[in-house]
Amino acid sequence: RSVEHPNHFSFLPVEIKILRIQYDVMLAANSSIRCCLLNAKSSVQTWSNAVQGLSSRHFLSLFNNRMFVHPNLGLDRRLTSVSSTSGCLYSTSNNNNNTKKDEFSALRNTIDNLNNVQKADKRSDKPKEMTFSVDRSGLKRFPSSVHSMLSTRLTAAHEKKYTITEFERYLQTNAQVRGPFSIDKLIKECLTNPKFGYYMNKDVFGKGGDFITAPEISQLFGEMIGIWCVATWESMGKPSKLQLVELGPGRGTLMHDILRSTKVFKDFYKAISCHMVEVSPYLAKMQRTKILYFKDDKEGVTTGKTPEGVQATWYDNIDQVPNSVPSLFIAQEFFDALPINVFRFTKSKGWCEVLVDEDITKEGPYHLRFVLSPGPTMMTTAIQYLLPEFGVDDYTVEVGVAGLGIAQKIALRIQQHSGAALIIDYGQDKPMPNTLQAIRNHEFVDVLDRPGSADLSSWVDFSAIRKCIKHLSKIHMYRGSQLLSSNKYTTNRKGCDSCWTTKLEDLLKSYHKLVSPDEMGTSYKVISIVPKSLPAPVGFSTAKEYDDEDLMLS
Repeated sequence: RSVEHPNHFSFLPVEIKILRIQYDVMLAANSSIRCCLLNAKSSVQTWSNAVQGLSSRHFLSLFNNRMFVHPNLGLDRRLTSVSSTSGCLYSTSNNNNNTKKDEFSALRNTIDNLNNVQKADKRSDKPKEMTFSVDRSGLKRFPSSVHSMLSTRLTAAHEKKYTITEFERYLQTNAQVRGPFSIDKLIKECLTNPKFGYYMNKDVFGKGGDFITAPEISQLFGEMIGIWCVATWESMGKPSKLQLVELGPGRGTLMHDILRSTKVFKDFYKAISCHMVEVSPYLAKMQRTKILYFKDDKEGVTTGKTPEGVQATWYDNIDQVPNSVPSLFIAQEFFDALPINVFRFTKSKGWCEVLVDEDITKEGPYHLRFVLSPGPTMMTTAIQYLLPEFGVDDYTVEVGVAGLGIAQKIALRIQQHSGAALIIDYGQDKPMPNTLQAIRNHEFVDVLDRPGSADLSSWVDFSAIRKCIKHLSKIHMYRGSQLLSSNKYTTNRKGCDSCWTTKLEDLLKSYHKLVSPDEMGTSYKVISIVPKSLPAPVGFSTAKEYDDEDLMLS
C-alpha cells in the first residue's frame, strides 16, 4: 500500500514493509498518547526525522486506513521487542514524569540501531528480514466459558483448528500490529465491515436466514406500532410535520406495515415523512424495494416517495437525520446489535477489560481468543460511573457504550424538538453478564467461530439507558406482551371468525409467539421516551414511570 503522510512532516508516500511500531509517550501525569511509526522501504533516516517531530509533542499518525487503533492499553504497554537477523533490540517506555527529557531516547536508540542494520544489509545481496512483535506477557488468558452461553460448545477446546478465513487473517493482523482490541471493535467489524460484515452483503432475516424478528412473524406487530404512532402524534397536538425515524429497519417490513395500517388517518399521512437509518447498502436496497416499490434499485438512490406520496430518505447514521421538526423514533431489535464492551472485576486490579487477541496456540479450533487486560483501561475509566465501585472477583459485566450514546442523542432531540421514542428489544432492567451470543442458521454457535458468518447480539441493559437519559426525558417500561395487551390486540382476534381456518391458526400462532412467556412475551422489553411535559404515551398508562429518585435507588 501507499500511505499519505501529514503535511507538517513533508513526507512522500512510501511502501509499507512492516506495518508499525507502537510506542507510549508520556505527556502528563496519568495521560498518554500512542504514537506509531512505520518501517518502510525507504531511508531509515526518514524515521529519525519523525522522532524529531515526536519530540515537539506532535502526534504522529503516518497511516491512513480503516484499521482501528485501540487506545485502551494505557501505560501498562511497553514498546515491543524489535528483532532482526543482525541482532535483537529492546526498549521500554518510562512512566516517570521526571524523565520527560529521556522519554524518546529509547526510540531514538532503536532508530539508530535500525539505521546500522540497514547499512549492514547493504553489504549483502540477500535482504535482511526484520520483524516486530507485541509483548503479551501481561495479558491473562480468559476462561473458555466466555466463548459461548452453551456448555456443549466447551468441548470445542479439544477440536483441531479449522482453515483460517480471510476475515480472520484481517482481524489477526489488527491484533499483531496494534495489540489486543476490545470486543466492541470485534462486533463492529463482524457486522459492518464493508467487505466481510455479516449485514453488508446478504439477507440474514427470516426462515431462509439466520434468525427471525417480530415484524417478520406477524403484521400485527407493525400495525400495533402504527397505531401507537398515530395516537402519540395526536397527544403532541397534531403537528403539521412529523418524522418517522426507524433505526436498523432490516428488510423494511416494520415501516411498510406502519405505512399500510395508518394510511386511513389522512391528516397523519399528510404530516409524516420516513427516515431510515441503515448502515448496510444491501439492506437499504431491500428496504427501498419494499417501501418505494422500486423494481430495479439504482446505486446511490437515497430518497424517494411511496405510491401514496410519503417522502422516504435513507441515512448511514442518526446524525444525518434532520433535527428541526418533531420525530418519532422506532428502534426494533436495534440496540441488541450494537457493539458492547465487556469488563471483568479482579480483586487485585479492579475492573479490567476483556479484549480479543490472535490465538497462535494449538488449543481449540478458533484463530482468535479472549484475554484480560493487565489492568484498568481507558474505557473502564471513562465509564466508571456505570460500573459498581466494588465487585465479586471474576464477575463479568457488559456495557453497551455505543447504544448509550445513541439513546442520549434521541432523548436530546426529543427534548429540543418534541416527539417520542419506542425502543423494543431483548433485555433486562439491570446489568447482565455473558449475554453476547452468535446465531447461525437459527442455532447458537461460538462467538469466535468463523466471525462474520453469524449474527452477534447481546441483551440490552435498560437500566443503563435510563441512567443516561434520565435528565432529559420521562421513561416508561413494559414487557412486550403487556404492550400488546394494553393496545387491545386480544379483541382483534374476534375479527378472524370469518377467516379461513388456516389463516386463523397462523394468526393465533403468531400472536402466541409475540406474547407468550415461553416465547418473546417476557424477554422482550419496551421502553417509551417522551418529553417531561407530555403524559405517558398510549399503551403505557399503567406502565411504571421512572423518575430521578427511582434511578438513584436503582
